[in-house]
Amino acid sequence: MSNIKLIATDMDGTFLKEDGSYDKNRLSRLLPKLKEQGILFTVASGRAMIALEKVFSGFEHDLAFVAENGSFVLHDNQVLFEAKMEKNFYLKLTGLLDDLPDLTGYMLSGCQGAYALETASADYIDFVKDYYENVQRVTDLADIDDDIFKITVNFKEETIHEREAWLNQHLDGATAMTTGFQSLDIVLANVDKSTGLAAMCQKLDINPDQVLAFGDNMNDYQMLKFAGQAIATDNARQEVKAIADQVIGHCNDEAVISYMEGLVE
Repeated sequence: MSNIKLIATDMDGTFLKEDGSYDKNRLSRLLPKLKEQGILFTVASGRAMIALEKVFSGFEHDLAFVAENGSFVLHDNQVLFEAKMEKNFYLKLTGLLDDLPDLTGYMLSGCQGAYALETASADYIDFVKDYYENVQRVTDLADIDDDIFKITVNFKEETIHEREAWLNQHLDGATAMTTGFQSLDIVLANVDKSTGLAAMCQKLDINPDQVLAFGDNMNDYQMLKFAGQAIATDNARQEVKAIADQVIGHCNDEAVISYMEGLVE
């Protein structure tokens, strides 16, 4: 374990409990110990940067961030990597989504906020507010004045995996990946958490075999493949457990922070 220089963890279903919480006292005790051993703690999430800053308020200067499923990377207040969608590109993608009968909502995730059409249901807006900050309704997506990194989409739970496969056959220049039971994210092709993590490692002169990563869902898959050590939570998708070096406890039992404490104590 002594060669670990970076620990990257997914948020929802991994580091966070299912209610979105974590033990801040435990993290405040853990971070100095990781720093003392030269280990950088990195949050790797599908969430937007402004949402992650809120979740980790008070800790943000001691962490690195791979946000928007690898589309935005921040370390020591410096942007190390970003992959933005051009307006014509995301308008083309949302046009494709509008024609899908089992769609229950979608939203564009940007630097300053998140944007849904005025026609989006109240239920969908309430759902995304648990994961995104500054959620705004707009009349026309073409009027958004922000850097857009990702589209997050909800389908009926029974069709989500079919939709993931269908979109990946029909999206040109983008990739869809499931992030939850009814949600998937669409990012630029060849961008995922491993892309952002690799960019950070290159800047900080860290080798992949010096990375330990935790995850539970398919948007963590490439990151876990990239890392020298891959760990899945007990509640992880079977596909994720299959590539993990180790499967630990459930996210609700705070298994990830317990594992990290074991590394440094």
